[in-house]
Amino acid sequence: MASSIGEVTNAQVAKNDVSGQSSIITITQQLVKRLEEQKANTAVDFENNGELIRTRQKIARLQNFKNRISENVSAATKAKNASSFIELHLDSMKAKLQTQLGSNSPEERVTLSTEFNELLEKINSRANGANQLIQSRLINLIGNTTGPEWKTQDLYTSTNQTGGFTKIEGSYLGSQFEIIDQDGFAWRLDANQRLYSQHLNDGTGSPTGKHVSAIDLNISSFNSSTDEVSLTNGTETLNGILNRGGLEVLTSEFYNNFTDDISIQNAINDIDKAITYFDSNSTRFKANTSLLQGNNNLINEKINLLEKNVSTIISKEISENAARDKAANLKFNLAINNINIISQNSQGLIQNMLSGAQGPGPAIGVFGLLGF
Repeated sequence: MASSIGEVTNAQVAKNDVSGQSSIITITQQLVKRLEEQKANTAVDFENNGELIRTRQKIARLQNFKNRISENVSAATKAKNASSFIELHLDSMKAKLQTQLGSNSPEERVTLSTEFNELLEKINSRANGANQLIQSRLINLIGNTTGPEWKTQDLYTSTNQTGGFTKIEGSYLGSQFEIIDQDGFAWRLDANQRLYSQHLNDGTGSPTGKHVSAIDLNISSFNSSTDEVSLTNGTETLNGILNRGGLEVLTSEFYNNFTDDISIQNAINDIDKAITYFDSNSTRFKANTSLLQGNNNLINEKINLLEKNVSTIISKEISENAARDKAANLKFNLAINNINIISQNSQGLIQNMLSGAQGPGPAIGVFGLLGF
């Protein structure tokens, strides 16, 4: 059966419509593909940014140097901070002694004795606690040492990347002592164990295994001029000469527990000597420590500045890349809009062709009923 011209036209128009829509889809796919290619070409490439690479290399070099000296900085800083507290404790001890000169109150003298010993214990704790592990070696510039010489460690450290270095000389700022007996052995007080232990006095400090209990061990005689001392608990006696270390300040027992002004003045005299010793021996390592800290702070400032530069470079790259993406998206949207217009126009053209092919509709009213 022969198809009507309307059917043929409808089929052809439908064919053209499908063909047109297929072309529009193909064009759109090509546009999307081109947009993706443009975005790939404009992606942020941090690996090939010369300025960014150079800045990061500078940061790495500074950070490596900082890491190399960090333990040295820590050791020197601990010693410096501890020495500041020791200085305050010495001043406090002297002030407390001076306020009790002329006092007739036994209770106040007892309180003074207790507070004096507590401050001295804090001094030794601060000095012995300023430890820093450097390459498996425990370093303490101001404490954690023993007789006979009470020698602390020195610290050799780089100060800058160009090869500068400094020697930070340690100095014992604690105030411990030992008793050297007539045979040359050193007796050292272990406050935790509450006993005196005998050690070789040859620099090795090796213990001999002999002990004397410090419980109820009292001073039976002491000559502050010669430092000759005798301790006894009634059954055991320990005689010898004091080997004072560092600040050379003793506990209140060696000052007769401050029962009179003469004893208090003797303690004040020892404190004055200790302050002079402290000032003389702390000045050098404080100055070198400040130099090392200053260089370390300068490195931190440089690293922070370079890291800000890195952030700026990255932000700039991201912003520029976003602008390029925005421009590509705008072009894409314009193209899609044009396609939509073409598509809509094509659909209107197709509708017109359909209307023309099918002819006018039947007339209205009686004429229509008659077939016109």
